[in-house]
Amino acid sequence: DDNDDEKNVGSFNMHIRTPGTLQQASYRHTFRIEQPNTWELIRVPFSCFEAYGGGPDMPPVLDASELRRIGIVGIGREMDVYLAMGGLRFYSVF
Repeated sequence: DDNDDEKNVGSFNMHIRTPGTLQQASYRHTFRIEQPNTWELIRVPFSCFEAYGGGPDMPPVLDASELRRIGIVGIGREMDVYLAMGGLRFYSVF
């Protein structure tokens, strides 16, 4: 059903929390799922994350060694979505 395909595409945010992020604050990066019902490899370097909602005391750059929590959030519109995560891996670009 084409309507079901539309449900499984769209923009999502990855939110990272550290001990220094308070309540609604996080480091965020937006990515898109373009193809419905297919596995996609999403690579997101830590340098892509931007500080959000932490005020002047929140460090503007993510210190990945302080990572405590990762969340994936649907954004931009109300949607029913099936999002499966097959793994989370850390990689180096060196």
